[in-house]
Parts: sequence; structure tokens; C-alpha cells
Amino acid sequence: MNAASWRVVAGSVAGPQHANVELSNQDSVRQRMLPGGLHALAVADGAGPAARATLGSNFAVEAAIAAAVRCFPEPPVGLAGWRSATLAFADECLSGFDEEVAHAGGPRADYSTTLLAVILAPPFLAYVCVGGCFLVAQRDPGGSSLVVAPRAVLVPAAEPPASAVNPGLSGAVYLTSPHRDEDLRHGVLADTALSGVALGTGGVVDGMLRAAYAPDGSAYHVAPAGFDEYFDTFRDDAVDARVLSRRLRSREFAASSGDDKTLLMAVRR
Repeated sequence: MNAASWRVVAGSVAGPQHANVELSNQDSVRQRMLPGGLHALAVADGAGPAARATLGSNFAVEAAIAAAVRCFPEPPVGLAGWRSATLAFADECLSGFDEEVAHAGGPRADYSTTLLAVILAPPFLAYVCVGGCFLVAQRDPGGSSLVVAPRAVLVPAAEPPASAVNPGLSGAVYLTSPHRDEDLRHGVLADTALSGVALGTGGVVDGMLRAAYAPDGSAYHVAPAGFDEYFDTFRDDAVDARVLSRRLRSREFAASSGDDKTLLMAVRR
């Protein structure tokens, strides 16, 4: 992969609930170039009620980047190599976070946070996720699709509405949760048409994803067709990356959720 052919853009802002009471943004975001042209990307969503949520989300993304450096010293060979490296990456993300929390001291629950980490080296895409973040991938041709769905409970509808907005999270799981290993999701995609990836925290779920309905009325998340606009906008280097943060601060996004809002994107030019 030619690293110079990809652009990484991040936006992260405090949600209205925090801004109104002068609390800091509890989300964290990191990205790093690795040898061989790999991109390591990570976002984390600190749990609002947790006493050290901001520190927890920082621990999570720092642990993910450190794990990426150790597990991907060079691009793996073939799908089997990628799967093996990704499994090790998942273990290192969790153990690295645990070490940081143990060193800092205090109750584990004080550091509650989610995590989504990605290693991008098209045609391969590896991911590790715990909790309510989500991952969208764009194909050219093909458009955007949801790869990792947020852990949210959607209300079934007897008659699917023409337009639906996602309800909030229920039964959230964090890196500090006793049963986090049961929620851990990791995998590898291989797609020569990959043209963009977007990592989002829980605060942008309602503003960026939509609910779709199966024939039995059950609901599930989808990335709407309009998601392509985000990738297409930042494919142009002339568009300032700060446009993304301004978008996340807009009235539209403020109305969708009071939570902190973070979106990290990599787009193929």
C-alpha cells in the first residue's frame, strides 16, 4: 500500500451534556503510521459516570497503538498471517489497558471506556472492538457499509417507519467490565475495492447511522447512503480537516445525542 495515497482525518468534540457543565471531552483518538505503510487507528469512548473516564479512554487508545507496534512490525503475509496477528493484537490491546489501569491504581470501574482499533493496509483491514463504537468501510464501487455495529438495542417496529433514529445504548460493556471478553469482536477483511474506513464513538451513532427493519419488525443498524459524503468530502486535500469537528459541533449533531462525539477517518485519495 502506498501510505501517501491515504489521508487520515479526525474530529472529536465534547457533547452538549458535558459542554453545558464545563466537563472535558471523555473520548480519545490516536493514529500512527507503522512500518510497511500500515495505518494504526484507534478511538475510545470514556463512560460519562466513571470518575476517571477520560484517563481510561486515553489508556485504551495508547494501549492499542503500542499493541499495533508490537504485533505488526511489518505487514503480515496472506490472510492466515493477518488473522494470527490480529488475534495477538486483540490480546495485547486488553492486557496493555489492564496494565495501565493497575499501575494508576484505584477501582477498575473508574476507568470505564470502550475501544475500537483498526490496522489498515489494503486490501486488508483488521479490527478489535469492545463496547459501543462502530466501524464503517467504503468500497469503490459499492459505497459504505457497516462492518462493526454499535452495541445498541433498537426498538422493534410493527410497521417500519419511513425514517428512524436510533434509540440510546442499553447494557453497555466496557474494557473494565467483568464479561468484556464475551463482547470482544475482532476480525480481518480482505477487499481490493476498499476506499475508506470510519471509526465512530457512541456519541455519533444517532447522527450517522440509521435503523433498518427486517420483515419480522426487528431492527438493526445500517450506514445510510449519505455516509459516502463524509469519505468523498475529505478525499480532497483542499478541504480543511477542521471541517469535521465543526460538523460534529453543529446543531444537527447536538440534537442527535448529548454524548461526546468522535469520528476518525482514513480515505483513499
